[in-house]
Amino acid sequence: MDLTAYPAVQFDTGTVIFREGDAGTAMYVIESGEVEISRSARGRQPVATLGPGDFFGEMAILEDQPRFATATARSACVLRAVDREGFADLLKQDLETTVRIMRNFAGRLRQVEAELAEQTHALDQLRNRLTSATVQRPVVVADPELRVGMNPTRELPPQAPPPPRWLLRHATGSEYPLRVGLAELLVGRPDPVTGTTPEVSLGALDTQRTLSRRHAKLLCEGATLFLREEVGVTNGTFVNGLRLRTGIAHPLKPGDTLRFGNIELTLERP
Repeated sequence: MDLTAYPAVQFDTGTVIFREGDAGTAMYVIESGEVEISRSARGRQPVATLGPGDFFGEMAILEDQPRFATATARSACVLRAVDREGFADLLKQDLETTVRIMRNFAGRLRQVEAELAEQTHALDQLRNRLTSATVQRPVVVADPELRVGMNPTRELPPQAPPPPRWLLRHATGSEYPLRVGLAELLVGRPDPVTGTTPEVSLGALDTQRTLSRRHAKLLCEGATLFLREEVGVTNGTFVNGLRLRTGIAHPLKPGDTLRFGNIELTLERP
């Protein structure tokens, strides 16, 4: 993302960049430093903490509505200010930025739906407790080996989770088990804007920031594992040195070397 054409603005630590309810005339891309996003409805706890490469304030431009949250400089920072006209040009010229903005809105929608489902579930549980006097007891089974005079029942032991079928191993010794049960496993790094974390989170290894937040997906189809690069990835996805085409699933086998940006891992059977 080339932002040199947009004006740079500096903010000292603790400076409020804009407040919830202000008119929005520009979005910002963080060049250096950190910015906290907060909402009055959430109290003092920040909704997100953003760093270099992240952006914020785009909702006010897209919806022509007052600012939805307050942005405060967590540290001394340099931002690139993109006004409405520049924002339209940026979307036309930079596919990755366009895809990230779409994903941010999709993530926010999923979060709202998840919170609504959680609240509905809590209300259903409360309703059931008020209308039912049934006491739930732990599941017990008879134990024929217990001696006479002792308690003839015992609780069932907890079930151990199934072992992973696949394992990603890094040269540092870090291991990323891929457990059974999910048809798709997202590979990437946490997104502070949406608050989402991928199933295979490689953010701790991404010291050079070559990894996209939604970089690739591991697809489990029966006993076969596939790798597919996501849309908008800049630094590529590789299998044994071969760069994958975006959107095309590539079959994997034990011993394959996978590279996401500059992060290289080996696929193993545990």
